[in-house]
Amino acid sequence: MDGHMSCAEILPCGVVSTGRPRLRPALRRPISYCHRPSEWVELSAVAGYNRRSGEKTVLLSWLRNKWHRGTATGVWLDREANERREQFLKAVRQVRVSRSLMKLAWTAGPVTALALTGGYFIGFGKLPAAELLIYFISFTILSGLIALAAKITYDSIQGPVLEEAEQDIMEAIDKLGDLILAVRDLSVDSHEGEARRQEAALQLLQRIDLPPEGVAFACQELTGDAELGRCMLQIDIFRRAGLYSRIRDLHQQHVAHFEEAIASLQQQAPLAARALRESFLGNAPTLKDGIERSDYFVERVLAAIEQDNLLLMTLSDVEAMLVLAFELINGRELPMLIFNYTGKWRLAAALDRMERLRSRYRIAQAAGSNRIRALAAWLTEVEVICYGDAAEGLPTPTLIERIDDALDDLSRRVDHSLLRLRQQGGKEVLTRLRETADLLATALRMYRTAYEASKRVGPSHADFLKATQAWEGLIGQNTNTEHLQIGPGRRGLSILEKVISLDEDQRSEVCQHIARYIRGEHLERTGRRFFLRRNGKRRPLSRDGARRLAVEMALALEPHVGLSRPAIQRGIGATNASYLGDLEPGMSAREKKDIGEAMAKDVEQDMSRAAERLALTLMRHYQVELTPEACEFLNHTYGARRQVLDLLMQDQEGEWPAVQCLLSVRPAVVPTPKMDWYRCLVRARRVLSA
Repeated sequence: MDGHMSCAEILPCGVVSTGRPRLRPALRRPISYCHRPSEWVELSAVAGYNRRSGEKTVLLSWLRNKWHRGTATGVWLDREANERREQFLKAVRQVRVSRSLMKLAWTAGPVTALALTGGYFIGFGKLPAAELLIYFISFTILSGLIALAAKITYDSIQGPVLEEAEQDIMEAIDKLGDLILAVRDLSVDSHEGEARRQEAALQLLQRIDLPPEGVAFACQELTGDAELGRCMLQIDIFRRAGLYSRIRDLHQQHVAHFEEAIASLQQQAPLAARALRESFLGNAPTLKDGIERSDYFVERVLAAIEQDNLLLMTLSDVEAMLVLAFELINGRELPMLIFNYTGKWRLAAALDRMERLRSRYRIAQAAGSNRIRALAAWLTEVEVICYGDAAEGLPTPTLIERIDDALDDLSRRVDHSLLRLRQQGGKEVLTRLRETADLLATALRMYRTAYEASKRVGPSHADFLKATQAWEGLIGQNTNTEHLQIGPGRRGLSILEKVISLDEDQRSEVCQHIARYIRGEHLERTGRRFFLRRNGKRRPLSRDGARRLAVEMALALEPHVGLSRPAIQRGIGATNASYLGDLEPGMSAREKKDIGEAMAKDVEQDMSRAAERLALTLMRHYQVELTPEACEFLNHTYGARRQVLDLLMQDQEGEWPAVQCLLSVRPAVVPTPKMDWYRCLVRARRVLSA
């Protein structure tokens, strides 16, 4: 290679010298190694070699500064610079510089000249001077060029960030759609025998596009009566044709038979019985009505976090939480009612403070508990601990003890592998040591995350207990009720209408949180029904894993929505969920996004249930008496059902139970990671890196 040509060498200090070619490992090459003499042409072109003078030209300063960043093999792939270059070129293409320059030339030239000449002549009665015309044209050109350059710079810098955020949104929508279907299947799978058939039939009856044969099949599954199934088939056919007179005829013929068949079903599956009765009456679910949410599902999810018992939430609650996140990400706006009133402000302020501190405690508890359970699930999957030691429903303190034992066992296994490596050696022992050390490193990283989250639980728990004691003291001193008055004056009720929704930035942050969690859990859909972890083993999504997903959805939404606030919980519970029965396995992310956005727009905004919950809250928590005028106002303005308000007025004569918010169980604390675990890992890393 030395005999073909001489090549200059640029020293690290920037000194240029000539001599025999001496390749340095850090020399930047665009394609491959320089093994053949013919490749010197390409190498000299990259290095700036001048073949006539035998001297090198001065390279760019940034290339000189990066001289030592080469690899040991002599190849330097400047991926970062290439990406920046591609981002800049993409921003230029998106702006369409040629078209923008043509627009600028038209605006700065004829348009500016005509506008300036006409305006100046109208205002001053004479033509403008040439200097003034040149000034305005130059000003317009420079302003346009600066704006164009700023646009290209902004797009080249912020464009990748926006694209990444959009990818996170699409990934979150795609995975949430599949998770909803997976949890729905888990809910059916959690039942046995007759209960499973009833749950599956209920899922069918809630579908808007269910054909008449599907209605008949669901009826037969619920009642086991083929004759009644044929009757339901005929009723649904007549409903689709609008022949309600024939439906009434069928009612008269089969009403006794229907009531006899549904009597036992009412005791076993009341929701399925109600759905079947609606179908018998010729009423089918519609898009504008949506799907009724599970009552107090947000409260149960937060209670499961608070009491450190994920079994307090059902799989229906998990599905409802996933559906809520899916709705809000796709632009759903949930109306809600909040209030201000003149009365016992000390009670109101104390209760608000208590609920704010409860919210902070729940979030801290969720972060610590959910992460320690995720660690236990991961240790089970990699077979460090058996499933019985980390079964679903175990309290967090028990899990912490068993995780501690598991990490001790991992440390002993690492030390044992180190000892065998010193005594025997061998590639097999070294491989086993590397695998065990990787397991210990991952476990320590997850344990450290849980420990950092657990440190915030204690202070928030203490503050919450103090606020609870202050509330109980005030509620014991105030026993007289006040009237809820409507109308002008110093005393009265002020109802504010607000909307629960996510703006663009909030939606991006929520989706980033969800996508990051799903990627961290290594969940993806493979086949028809399972979310599998990418560790080479078939691991279906378990019920405990689904419940942890619901907790993570609450953590993602809480900073932007405020799920722990009572007013937000009332607002969510008073609305119906979007109909998502059109989701199917195998759909693309774009199809799921279109379905979510369309369903979010079709649901009718009904404020009646929100008004009823508001009245109940005022009576129960704030000891406000509901007057006939207030009932008339809520009925006329928001459509609250009169019979419900009358029932509340009758019940307000009794005593509502005090709000019990005191936590009797001390929160679980994750101990500080043991230094022996880290020392063991350091010893293993030293041997492996030697």
